[in-house]
Amino acid sequence: MKSSNSKYAWERMGWVWSVIFYFMLLLPALYWFVQNDAPQSEQLLVASLTLLGGLAHWLFAFVLPRRGVDVRSRRIYGLGYAAVLMVVVFWLVSVHDIFYFVIGGLFSQIFYFLPMGWSIPIFLVSMSALALQASQVNSLADVMNRPSLWVWLLGGTGGSLIALWINAIIRQGYQQQELIAELHRTQAELAASERTAGVLAERQRLAREIHDTLAQGFISVVTHLEAADQALESELPAARRYIQQAAATARESLGQARRVVQDLRPEVLEGSSLAEAVEREADKWSQRTAIPARVVATGMALPLHPQAEVTLLRAVQEALANIHKHAAASQVNITLSYMPDRVLLDVQDDGKGF
Repeated sequence: MKSSNSKYAWERMGWVWSVIFYFMLLLPALYWFVQNDAPQSEQLLVASLTLLGGLAHWLFAFVLPRRGVDVRSRRIYGLGYAAVLMVVVFWLVSVHDIFYFVIGGLFSQIFYFLPMGWSIPIFLVSMSALALQASQVNSLADVMNRPSLWVWLLGGTGGSLIALWINAIIRQGYQQQELIAELHRTQAELAASERTAGVLAERQRLAREIHDTLAQGFISVVTHLEAADQALESELPAARRYIQQAAATARESLGQARRVVQDLRPEVLEGSSLAEAVEREADKWSQRTAIPARVVATGMALPLHPQAEVTLLRAVQEALANIHKHAAASQVNITLSYMPDRVLLDVQDDGKGF
């Protein structure tokens, strides 16, 4: 059985057909009991048939589905149910004409619980049998002389066409539901693929972050240690200063590496704007290298994605490291320009360039 959330409206409104069936079954029975002073045996027969029809519907429409039996998809159950109802209806019709009213309930159940390949033949045969009985046709010659018979047959044909049309709509609804389910499965697979791709991209980004951070730190450490090695022979205080700067850089690089591994923003960005973080980085760099670095921010500061701020800050750090290693500059100017739709970063120095 499908969950109630996955059912179509016509399935969720199945109780309406139950109401219609019981209405068409019980109303003529009540009318017959009130209006007819029939023998007790006949009354018992009508009461028994009515009770049998009501219990059969309760069993096949409510009890079995609640126990996980889909009567509509298991043909043997649907045929058994239709056979019981046909016996009840045909027997009741033989008692009194008022029970022709029950035919509407019978056919609604046949079309609801049986596929078209079974429901339409059963419907046409039942209509023909009831038409012959109602028109009192005793021979083939009586057929042409009973206009009411043709009304029954035309009604049966029209009812079959309507049933086919409704069934086509329902079948199309099932196809659309399958397409929607397939779309949902595809979307779920796409979302899973995107998550996987996102995880891989994040791993690659973290790897680059770790590499860039450690590389910058080690370059600075190596530079200071090389300078200290050269100064050991001539100037001990200068060598000590280079070693202290190398140690400080190593400690700072270690802290940055830990923060990158934890996928956090750089400490310098915590609780401050990008311009303030760039200015602090420039000040620390100037203290280490004794090269003046001036930071200027222009325009109205825009809220940026944290990753964008990290990328810009890393660009400043990389540029300053390259200036110190290659440019032999005496001054650096850093400009952070906020524009309506973009942010520009300029790092300029007066060094020798390439």
